[in-house]
Amino acid sequence: MPRTDIIQEYLFASIDEKLEKLAKKGIDVISFGVGDPDSPPPEKLINKLGAIIKNKDMHNYSPYVGTLEFRQSAAAYMHKRYGVNFNPNTEVVGLIGSKEGIGNTVIAYTQKGSLNLVPSLSYPIPRTMTKLAGGKVFSLHLTKENNFLVDFDKIPVETANQATLLYLNYPNNPTGVGAELDFYEKALAFAEKHDLIIISDNAYGEIYFDTKPHSFFEIAGAKKRVLEYHSLSKMFNITGWRLAFALGSPQLLKPLKVMKTNMDSGQFKPLQLAAGWALENLIDDFGEKQRKTYRQRLNALKDELVKLGAKVELPGGTFFLWGETPEGMSSNDFTEFLLEKYGIFVTPGNMFGEDGEGFFRASLTVSDERLQQALARFK
Repeated sequence: MPRTDIIQEYLFASIDEKLEKLAKKGIDVISFGVGDPDSPPPEKLINKLGAIIKNKDMHNYSPYVGTLEFRQSAAAYMHKRYGVNFNPNTEVVGLIGSKEGIGNTVIAYTQKGSLNLVPSLSYPIPRTMTKLAGGKVFSLHLTKENNFLVDFDKIPVETANQATLLYLNYPNNPTGVGAELDFYEKALAFAEKHDLIIISDNAYGEIYFDTKPHSFFEIAGAKKRVLEYHSLSKMFNITGWRLAFALGSPQLLKPLKVMKTNMDSGQFKPLQLAAGWALENLIDDFGEKQRKTYRQRLNALKDELVKLGAKVELPGGTFFLWGETPEGMSSNDFTEFLLEKYGIFVTPGNMFGEDGEGFFRASLTVSDERLQQALARFK
């Protein structure tokens, strides 16, 4: 029996398949499903890549942990954003996207029978890779009543003592909720008490609308317990480039490094060098422009969904709208209603976990033209 028989196909692969079938039937579906930015990368970044790629020394293998230049740019970004220092030689690892990095980390730390703590509403990779590695998942309930934040006081002591990893993601996918610094302090204290390693997924750290998101490393002593992941995909609209970086102590990063030497040969060097340059030179202006665009889109779609009876609030971060379905409608009911009546697709909340029933997620990464078409269909 293949090992993959114990896990399901990746969530958004099944969504893509469903939408492709509808397209073949001639149905023009406007999809707010997958979070893949529609806007182009900064023109200066494209030009930088074009110049670098012509260098004849750029087409051999990259170092497994990423080029030193990329790691230096990542360290400089962390100092600029959060006032924290990292040694690019030992405390930063370049990744082929945070999906790869988080997946490899979970596999590296999970043994047969290991227990990992994963929120009930979350990116599917930590849960899936735990099962693939022979481990078990304990779901941490995220509810509206607790503002979709993990309540550490409700985790059984015996369970916490048995666990190896604690996965956290704020600003959160799918809910868009952010976390204040005191939440990170509680999480770190919990990890120290129960001897846990925290995987902090900060993929949406540059997409916020009120308070800037935090890093665990703003807290003294966090390097002993935390591995943090930052993605460039949403920073610069380069999801296809597959670039991210992981941060932590040399000891905590070592298993990830071992995995990478066996699983990949690094990302294409020109992509790393160009994106690292953008991380140091373009992030402020381009990030502000992107946040403004997403905020306008979120507001526009929210107003129409509320008219249909859904309960929707603007998120603190990400480009996702997370809302409650109209009264009397399940997650699947509402998705089918929008699809059949308007030709519009949103992701049913129950696809993200058991606490997502009665909710839905809409990703505002469609073009402004397609968004206007969707709004016209509602009207």
